[in-house]
Amino acid sequence: MRAPWGRMQGIRPNKPLYRWLDAGLSLTEALGKMQDTYGVSTTKLALLRQVAEHEYPLLTSLPPRAVSIYVGIPFCPSRCLYCSFPSHSLRELGQERQRFVSALLHEIAVVGGYLQQYEFSVDTVYVGGGTPTALAASDLACILRALQRELPRPWREFTVEAGRPETLTEEHLAVLTKAGVERISINPQTRQQKTLELIGRHHSYQDIKAAVARSRGQFRALNMDLILGLPGEGLAEVQASVEWVQNLRPENITLHMFSPKRASRFTGEQDDWQEMLPSAELAAHMVDATSESLRQAGYNPYYLYRQRNILGGQENVGWTLPGHACRYNTLMISERQHILGLGGGAVSKFINNDGTLVSQTNARDVRVYIKRVEQHVASKVRLLV
Repeated sequence: MRAPWGRMQGIRPNKPLYRWLDAGLSLTEALGKMQDTYGVSTTKLALLRQVAEHEYPLLTSLPPRAVSIYVGIPFCPSRCLYCSFPSHSLRELGQERQRFVSALLHEIAVVGGYLQQYEFSVDTVYVGGGTPTALAASDLACILRALQRELPRPWREFTVEAGRPETLTEEHLAVLTKAGVERISINPQTRQQKTLELIGRHHSYQDIKAAVARSRGQFRALNMDLILGLPGEGLAEVQASVEWVQNLRPENITLHMFSPKRASRFTGEQDDWQEMLPSAELAAHMVDATSESLRQAGYNPYYLYRQRNILGGQENVGWTLPGHACRYNTLMISERQHILGLGGGAVSKFINNDGTLVSQTNARDVRVYIKRVEQHVASKVRLLV
């Protein structure tokens, strides 16, 4: 089967496209270059065109001296089969939560002070993880208040992930709305109960539906993630999950293609799972069928990226109803604005004048992060100013 992205090896197919647009080529001419240089398929070129029509105007009108903030909360109720994100199950290291919150509050205060001093503005704030709502509501409230108090304002967008429905209590919802959070994520990954149990998520699809109902009308946008190609799932299961989420009508739906991660439990146990994954041809059918379903339901693709070892050489795509695209996702993937990462395992990216970047990563292990928080702050400040 022909590779859908041809000879492209990078995880951001839009970066060479945008360099050609920067050089003055039209979008049609730049897409022609993508086809000639990399052998990208016509289907993926059409996808790139749709994404570029949304992304590129935003990227060419960014405010000067602006940064976006990512806050990493490295705790989850449990660790999923496929996960390689910096996170600890509450059973494993829940006793470190208070010390982590104290260290994070310090990092927010110091970095915020330097942003104020050197007259940077904050474009977007995104609190992810892990599962931020796995924290006690009172701890989450402290963090959100610190962000509001210490960082320059106003912000264009404020997002908090609430991926696990069992963590989104009425108390947590009250904290999020009081803090002025505009966007949240509730992530089912699949509608199939058997698969949820297989991948280690201790909730049902009914729990997801109830969490969506509790949050409805309290935020400007809701995102829901699904993973195509999970072990044991075929085209019928994937289509059923997408149609179910569409009917819940979130403003954003993000479709991820399964990608075995080196640090995940899947990779450590892959002999048990490998034969349960779809072929490259089936993965392509999954993408085609679900993309068409989303288009028919009124959603448009607004950002995309790829991952190493992604099934079938496919991609992950964010879909949105008109007027509801997540600004932070576009900024993070495009790498055209400084991203300051605060918290456990958070990555900061500093953009040089020539478009190159320098990265700085906080310690992934929460215990190491707590010990090294002063070093992490000093590194960020040095690169920023």
